Amino acid sequence: MKYLNMVGPQIRKMRYVRHWSQSTLAAKLQLLGWDIDRVSLAKIESRPVHVDDYELLYFAKVFNINLADLFPNVDAQRRIHEVLTELMQRRPSASASSKKLAVLAPMGRRQPGGQSDDLDRGRRASQS
Repeated sequence: MKYLNMVGPQIRKMRYVRHWSQSTLAAKLQLLGWDIDRVSLAKIESRPVHVDDYELLYFAKVFNINLADLFPNVDAQRRIHEVLTELMQRRPSASASSKKLAVLAPMGRRQPGGQSDDLDRGRRASQS
């Protein structure tokens, strides 16, 4: 799955610099007239949703910045298609990799700390 916006990380950074919570930023945006809640803001920051152009204007206003400041810096020497492809490609996180490993772990094995799970205990009881 690809990311659907490029501004999420910059919005998160600007919010952090100001020591604002997502709820605080959502409240400030609401005062400007945008009907947005914390959950919608979190989705913008984590990038699984598109951000409309008028929404960018709200962010620029609330942070008191230029629109260009919402976008990542782009190396002018590189082809724009390559840069955009790289920016919009989702990278697997370390936590996602460990979750996959947990799902793939076989059942009936020793748990961390040397304890057996219930399935393993049941096998030993039936063998006695």
